[in-house]
Amino acid sequence: MQRKNSELSEKAKKIILDRMKDRAVDAVLRADNAEDFARVARKNLGYFYENLVFSSLDLGVNGGRVLDLGTQFGLCAISLAKQDYKFEITGFQESLKFADIGRNFAEEDMVDGKIRWVVGSQESLPFEDRSFDLVVSGFDMHHWENPVKVLNEVERVLKVKGALVIGDLRRDAFGVMMPLLKTFSYVVKNEKVYREMKASFASSYTKSEVEEILKNSNLRGCTVSKDTQFVYITREKKEKKHVLVRFA
Repeated sequence: MQRKNSELSEKAKKIILDRMKDRAVDAVLRADNAEDFARVARKNLGYFYENLVFSSLDLGVNGGRVLDLGTQFGLCAISLAKQDYKFEITGFQESLKFADIGRNFAEEDMVDGKIRWVVGSQESLPFEDRSFDLVVSGFDMHHWENPVKVLNEVERVLKVKGALVIGDLRRDAFGVMMPLLKTFSYVVKNEKVYREMKASFASSYTKSEVEEILKNSNLRGCTVSKDTQFVYITREKKEKKHVLVRFA
C-alpha cells in the first residue's frame, strides 16, 4: 500500500523540518555562486559524478531512457552522454539558469545533441508513469523541500524493472571533510566554495535519516549505503546483466 504525504511518521517530519533553515541558506549561496561553483565542480569533483555513472551502468543499464534528476549542472547527464551506448537522456533542472549552465558544458563536451533539457519542480515531474529505465541524481537530494514527494515521483516515472542511483553528501561527514574543503577553497581561490559546501553539508542527511525518509516514500527494493563523504540510494535493474563500462 502506497503512503500518502500526510501519513509521514513524526520522525520523518522532524528530519525534513530540521533541515529547512539550512536548505534556505544553501539555496541563496548556490544561486549567488552558481557559475563559479559550476566550473569548480566540473573540474575538481568529476570523480563523484563519474562514480554515479559507473554505478548506474553496473546496475545493468546499457540503453533506454535515462533521467538525470537535478544533478548539479547536469554533470551526470553529460557523463552518460559520453558513453558508447544508445541512451535517450533527459537532464532535469529546477531553474533555467542551471539548465543553461549544463547545456553550455554539454556543448563544450560536444554531447549537447544527446541530451534533452527540461526545467520544472522535482515534486511534480512532467513525465508519464513508468517512463525511464534509469534515474540518476547527484548532489541534489539535500535541496529537495520535501524529499518524500520527490522520491514518490521517482517511483512513479521509473519503470518497474528500472534502476536507480541517488548520491548526496552526508551531514555527519563534514567534520572529516572540513580541513580538506578549506584547503580546496584556498587552492581554487574562492572562499565562496567553502561557504557553499558547508551549507550543503548542513542541509544534507545522515544514512539513518535517508533510511527513514525512504521508508516513508513509495520507493521499494532500494538499498541505502555510505562511504567517507556520501550516502547513496540504489536499486538494481531487475534481470540485471553485467555491463562493460566504456567511455567514448
